Amino acid sequence: MKKLILTITCCLALAINASAQQRVLKPGDTLHNIALKSTKGQIYELAKQKAKGFILIFMTPSCDHCLAYEKRIVALNSKYQPKGFPVVGIGPYGDNEKDYPHDAMSAMKKLAESKGFTFPYLADEKFRYTWLFDIRQTPKAVVLKKQKQGFSVVYIGNIDDQPDEKKTATKKYVEEEVNKLLAGNVH
Repeated sequence: MKKLILTITCCLALAINASAQQRVLKPGDTLHNIALKSTKGQIYELAKQKAKGFILIFMTPSCDHCLAYEKRIVALNSKYQPKGFPVVGIGPYGDNEKDYPHDAMSAMKKLAESKGFTFPYLADEKFRYTWLFDIRQTPKAVVLKKQKQGFSVVYIGNIDDQPDEKKTATKKYVEEEVNKLLAGNVH
């Protein structure tokens, strides 16, 4: 009986340890695809899009910082979508109406419609990609470059250095990274 209890305890400890060590992607790693439900009701898959890469923006409808960045996010899409790097918004709480009613799909739809988003806004089911990119606050950006076998993670971090919408950013991190990709300076 003691052996059985010891075996069960060891198996549980190994299972807990394995789930706690979920892999987090960093720049240089490869992501195979993202397929999530959009505010338009369809599944949007990065791998099926004709693009050189993507600017993922993790954003929520009720976050003051995200609201301050809305115009800048729309401007990023306007500038880089024609160059092959469209913006894709991702709502970390999109599939959880019960626990996050102000940030779930219905709020995301309302925001996308009221602001006239010209980019897809996707609901991250069970925080899958939020945890995969280690996103701990919003808004956060991820720049991806399309490869033969998926997408290379180029950048994870802030959009720029100025969270105050009334001030001008002096460092535009996402733009710098995408411009390097467009110039062929990042592999």
